[in-house]
Amino acid sequence: MNAPPVAPRFASVEQQQPRAHSPDVLSSRSGRSKAPTLPYDSFNKDLYRPPSTHYQPTIVSTSYAPPELRDPSPRPQTPRSEKHWNTSLLNVYWSISSILGFKEKYSLVLGFIFGGALVGFCLARAFMMNPANVEHKTVPGEWFWYRQRLYKPNIFLHIYLTCIAGFFAVFQFIPAIRRRKMFLHRLNGYMTLLLLIPGTIAGGIVGRRAFGGAPNTQAAYYTLAVMIVFSALNGLRLVKQTRKHRTVSYTSSVITARIVVLIARRILSDEGNYYELWTCEELLFLQTTGKRDPNFTQDFPMCLASNITPSAIHVAVRASLSALPVNEGSMVRLTFGMGLWIGLLIHVVGVEIYIRATESSNMHRQGFILQRQCPEIEKTDL
Repeated sequence: MNAPPVAPRFASVEQQQPRAHSPDVLSSRSGRSKAPTLPYDSFNKDLYRPPSTHYQPTIVSTSYAPPELRDPSPRPQTPRSEKHWNTSLLNVYWSISSILGFKEKYSLVLGFIFGGALVGFCLARAFMMNPANVEHKTVPGEWFWYRQRLYKPNIFLHIYLTCIAGFFAVFQFIPAIRRRKMFLHRLNGYMTLLLLIPGTIAGGIVGRRAFGGAPNTQAAYYTLAVMIVFSALNGLRLVKQTRKHRTVSYTSSVITARIVVLIARRILSDEGNYYELWTCEELLFLQTTGKRDPNFTQDFPMCLASNITPSAIHVAVRASLSALPVNEGSMVRLTFGMGLWIGLLIHVVGVEIYIRATESSNMHRQGFILQRQCPEIEKTDL
């Protein structure tokens, strides 16, 4: 009895049937071959082509093509080491953002720039907490008014309270503290606002004589003080309403104003055609300090007359940075009011743009839960 034929273990090439799922064999229906695809490589994204079901006559990689079909000028690629460093820096950036609770790609950069500027300014002005530094290192002519009974306690109250409040205010804008440590966020917020309000009021009192006390400077100081106090009180009133609690203080306008003043001082000093009024009483007091004018007799002879009232005589002093301390004081008096107005305008516009751009992505309170969006915003978006 003959045994049945045994099928060969390995079929010959002619006997093998093409598989429908293989991209490199002939299709039984179309008779066309599909181009090979390469696996995805994050460092060579240009060589990757997603698989497709239709016919692809082009060659995916020139390394598989014959020499006569290869591109003689291949596309330049970034070295792998450089891409590795870029990826590492991005990973570090996103790790820090995640630790601090930032979810937008630009939030950490903005927080570092503006928060760092506020902290740096408060630390840089911390040396003014020493009364001796206020007397000797302030702008020439300012101590004449700061030493008086009304302004002396207010200037130190302003310096102490606003520097401390400005330093701790930065922690209010760290999302990780706000979401995970709500009690600490509220405690720090109460302390910051309760320090900021009296400090701002004290600064408004000193603004009557600060930097010459010109009406332009007084109006800028009073406007800024009212806006800061109003926003702080509004933040205290709406402390448990997360959406409406997004109150932004305009305290940093003073920092922007000082930057504007530095630029304006240099421009106006080069022109050399600007003057500021001083009283003879201020000039005579300046002669008793270390910022005296050696040519006072020739420069201001009208202040040495015996039959005058020094507080009633005003003298025009040239504003310049390359002359005596009195000229430098004139330059600061001339430009500080303008700097406050420009800084306030920049912050008002910038704050409104930021609030409107991030309103829909802000965390809003729903009972005892902080959610990504509130129903009102979702309805309006629909």
